[in-house]
Amino acid sequence: MPNRPFFFQGTRNLAWSRYLAPSESLRRLPTLAENSHDGRSLKGTIQYYDGQFNDARLNVALATTAAAAGAAVANYVEATGLIKDANGQVTGVHCRDKQSGRKFDVHAKVVVNATGPFVDQVRDLNGKGVKHAIVASSGAHVTLPEWYGAPGVGMIVPKTKDGRVVFMLPFQGSIIAGTTDSPCQVTARPQASAEEVAFILDAISDFLQIKVRHADVLSTWSGIRPLAADPTAQDASNTGNIVRDHLIFTEPNGLITVTGGKWTTYRRMAEDAVDAVLATGRVQVAHQCATSRLKLLGGQAYKHTMHTEVAQQAAELLPCSPACSSSTARHLAAAYGDQA
Repeated sequence: MPNRPFFFQGTRNLAWSRYLAPSESLRRLPTLAENSHDGRSLKGTIQYYDGQFNDARLNVALATTAAAAGAAVANYVEATGLIKDANGQVTGVHCRDKQSGRKFDVHAKVVVNATGPFVDQVRDLNGKGVKHAIVASSGAHVTLPEWYGAPGVGMIVPKTKDGRVVFMLPFQGSIIAGTTDSPCQVTARPQASAEEVAFILDAISDFLQIKVRHADVLSTWSGIRPLAADPTAQDASNTGNIVRDHLIFTEPNGLITVTGGKWTTYRRMAEDAVDAVLATGRVQVAHQCATSRLKLLGGQAYKHTMHTEVAQQAAELLPCSPACSSSTARHLAAAYGDQA
C-alpha cells in the first residue's frame, strides 16, 4: 500500500516501510476487500512510500531547459535518413517536419539515437539486416473515479493470480490502474486493447470490496516500454537477453544508440550517453558533467510554499476574476514550479 512521500527531493530518503493490521489497512483504504473471492481473509498490508510525478510535464520541462541552455529543440520531426561522409561514418540526419512537410538536414560531429521504442527503426536506416536492440512491451492503464481509492493512498499487488503486477494509484483527482506487460508491435499511436482493460479490471476486483465496472472507466491509454536487448546476442528477442537497465552501444559507422532504462534513471542514461560521445574524441568539453547540480526550468526558485504565492499573485493580477482555488494553485505550482 504506497503512500505519497513525506518528502522527495534529490538524494533524500522516503519514510520507512511498516506492517499495517487489517483494521488500519481498511481505515486507510476503505475500498480494500476484507475477504477475497476464493475465501481468503485480509491478514494485513505493508505500507511504503513512493514518489510520484507528471511524466508529460517533466518531458516538456526537459525540452524547455535544454532550449534555455542553447539547444535547438524540434518537435514533430522524424529522421528519414542518415548522412554519411566518404568513409561511411554518420555525420548527420535527413529530417522531415511532420506538420509542414518541410525537409531539412542536421549535421553533427556525433549522432545519438535516443528515440525510445523507435531506435531500431532509426538503426534500420543504416541498412537492412541489423539485429534489433529492443523488445517492445505494451503498458496499458485505465482511469477510474477517485472514489475507487483514497486520497494519498494507493495499492499495489506484486503478484496477481497469473503472476503479473497490478497497481491502483491516486493521480490528479482520479485513480490510475494498471499495468500490463505484453509483447507488442511498435506504433506511434499505441492503444489499450479490450483484453488489457479487462485484465486490469479483473485483477483489481480481486482486492476490492466494491463492484468494479467497465462503465466506470473514464479513459484508457497505453505506452510502449523499450526493453533493451543485447543486439550482439545470438537471439536478441529472447527474454533472457533483455537488459533491465539501459544499454549504450556504438555502430561501426559511429552512430551511438541509447535505449532501455526508465524515468528514474534518465539522468544517468544521459550522462552515460554523453560520456560515449566524448569517448569518440570528436567532441571536446572544458568542464565535467553538471547534471547532478542542474535544476530544470521551473525548479531554480521552487519552494514548498509556491502554491500560496501562485494564489496571491492570481488575486493581484486578476482582481475581478474568481479567486484561484487551493487545488488549482497547488496544481500549477506542482506542474510549472517557479514558472507558474
